[in-house]
Amino acid sequence: MRRALSFILLVPTVLAACGDKEMDDGEDGDDDIYDHTPGEGEGEGEDTGTTCDGTWSTIEGIVSGPYSDDPTPGAQVYVWGDEFDDTYQTETDDDGAYSLTIPPATEAWVEAYTSDGCWSYSTDFEAEECMVLSIDINIEDCDVADKPNLYLYPESDTPMQVSLGLDWRQSVVASDPPYPASGWKGIAHPDGTWTEDGYLEPSPFLFYEVSLAGWQAQELQRDSGWCIPFGGLAAVHAMADILADYGFNARERDDFVDAWVHDLPLADSYAVYPQLAVDPYAQLHIFPRVAVDRLWLVVDDGAGCAPRLEPEVIPFERSGVHGVEWGVVLGNLVR
Repeated sequence: MRRALSFILLVPTVLAACGDKEMDDGEDGDDDIYDHTPGEGEGEGEDTGTTCDGTWSTIEGIVSGPYSDDPTPGAQVYVWGDEFDDTYQTETDDDGAYSLTIPPATEAWVEAYTSDGCWSYSTDFEAEECMVLSIDINIEDCDVADKPNLYLYPESDTPMQVSLGLDWRQSVVASDPPYPASGWKGIAHPDGTWTEDGYLEPSPFLFYEVSLAGWQAQELQRDSGWCIPFGGLAAVHAMADILADYGFNARERDDFVDAWVHDLPLADSYAVYPQLAVDPYAQLHIFPRVAVDRLWLVVDDGAGCAPRLEPEVIPFERSGVHGVEWGVVLGNLVR
């Protein structure tokens, strides 16, 4: 299930301040977890000191959601700010709790992400010297590039390597063949199929899904698009017709219909926004190099389909060695 984008106002709570004094975590002993004197080359927020030196602060809290108020174990938490040389990262524990030590900053943010593309972040906050701040985050927004299908068309069977360049907050949610850390390695065939190393049978295409970071989801263009004033199977075929206008062939369009005939969330109408500049959301690194034309469709609930600026469609050049890719981002639709 996906939810519409929303931002949650999270107000930091200052739990303690120490000035230049030792900070007490409430436990016996001298190894207080909030006492941090950063050493040479540090940047991960490790706790290494026992006396507050009047600089580093601690930020901590509980991450919950999505889809409930339950704590979220295993969420990735990042603290960043324009004044930081590094981004500080940790993972929530089994109780959904996190804690990081950071340098002071007049403006910083906390972001939390799950592996399946759900995210949220705090409003900006000030990290004063030697403060302990509590910021809880409830994750509500889930944005994933769904089912991108990548077709490569060499002139003859060609060994290739294909990898994805992602933002550090992104992850590969699903893939077929399974996407290894080093990327796919196999044989691209002239008919657009792919045989992964170690596999006997070819795959019809390279399939993957990637989570989108918050900033990426917000930058998807919705200035121009189309209204599909009906739902059901006819709407899926209407989207396939958009692919045809860009030059996708019959097999590629059939794959689109097969992928979405049961998975497109129900709505009375749809607003469809083409995304042609998708490298900022998932770069393709292909060796030997192949030029790939890419089209992702952002699909929102049409809500009656108000008039909108219709895009200019320029069909892809599909001669010689080339590749094409289609994908979908379900915007405010609830699956």
